[in-house]
Amino acid sequence: MRDAAEGQQKYGQQEHIETLPLFSTMDKGGRMTVLRPGRRVGRAAPLLPWLLAAAALWALTGSVPFGALLGLAPTTSISMFLGHPVTVGIAVVLLFIAIGATVTLYSRTIEQFGQTRVAGLFATLAVTGGFVADAGVLLLWMMTSDPSRSFDLEAIATSPTIPPELGAVVGASFALWATIALLRLLGSIAHARRRQADIERLRIEGSLFTGTLTAVRFENSWLYDLPMFTVEVGYIVDGAPRVVSAHMRTSADRVPVVGSRMHVLTDDRGTSYMELDPSNGAAGFEPDARKYAASDQG
Repeated sequence: MRDAAEGQQKYGQQEHIETLPLFSTMDKGGRMTVLRPGRRVGRAAPLLPWLLAAAALWALTGSVPFGALLGLAPTTSISMFLGHPVTVGIAVVLLFIAIGATVTLYSRTIEQFGQTRVAGLFATLAVTGGFVADAGVLLLWMMTSDPSRSFDLEAIATSPTIPPELGAVVGASFALWATIALLRLLGSIAHARRRQADIERLRIEGSLFTGTLTAVRFENSWLYDLPMFTVEVGYIVDGAPRVVSAHMRTSADRVPVVGSRMHVLTDDRGTSYMELDPSNGAAGFEPDARKYAASDQG
């Protein structure tokens, strides 16, 4: 078991190294697909149990602030129960479990879709979806337990205490946030699939050219600890020189130097893809990795 786990970890590290540096003529930052060429983008279905579990945990955690602090508890006794130190302590424990479940969802999403943007939207949907469900259930419970109570948004400004209307507005804000995240998620998944399909098609049908890395410009920004660059690659087509620009994401110890050999794939549609020629070897990387290390890593 231990040997198998260590082997899987080493394989994952090796696969991560083989995908870096990552180039894209279309995308930058979290929209760059990190899946290896030829690997299809996964499906959302295997992620739904993790999404629902994380959302449920965030809903349980959010019951304390929504019920006790924002006035959405249906009765005074429930409000006192949600504000009890023991209940708050349990909510804090659930908070850490919810964070762990969300991190797992995030990492599994990257495995499926290869984009940190998609993973971030899945995590956002888990958090906001949990809070929306929490606020909705408490608000509905409160309104059905006291049908005679009127709902007046002016109470937010006039009430001497925290009115339930404030909790409803906060819940509605999370609902709007969750809706936007869901719409962006659907578009990002479609984009990831389309881009990976383009790369696969270029590898089969595209024209391959050998080029040279002519410029590497550091953007002075990082995605986590991975530095971002803008690069240019020159190559020859029918005797005429051409230059294509791209964004590059890599690790600080795998920054290719100017003059490195590159592979450029293009087609008649104007789609292009590039990757580092593996024959460059370790000598093709910047020797001083500290130049591009994130500031918190020294």
